Amino acid sequence: MRRIAVPLAALLLLSALSGCFAPIAVPEPTAQFEITDWIQPYYTFLEQYGLVEIAYKVTNSGTVGIDYYEVWFEVTCADGSKYQDWTNGLNLPTGTYLTDATYIDTMEKKAVSVRVSRYELTTH
Repeated sequence: MRRIAVPLAALLLLSALSGCFAPIAVPEPTAQFEITDWIQPYYTFLEQYGLVEIAYKVTNSGTVGIDYYEVWFEVTCADGSKYQDWTNGLNLPTGTYLTDATYIDTMEKKAVSVRVSRYELTTH
């Protein structure tokens, strides 16, 4: 019986074309966002409310580093109106966290609650 030598590259090409390779799963970044505090000053002499200051913590809870994130906050006011704005951050390695703060203008209305409305994570 005669053996035929087949180059390794040809075997790999045939395997790939026949669907023998399983796709490699790339892990998705995951994070937890927590509002640690928020405050809104009231200016008695102006009889109006100021900007809502939101302090937050973002924790990389996944298995890959986060290169960039965007997070949206929503403030609900006493009259039911809602105001939303976003902020961003960079470089959040696996298992670490960052703290930061941002401001939202409610057009001088009294804020009654603040929540994270959505976020996006990017890794390369």
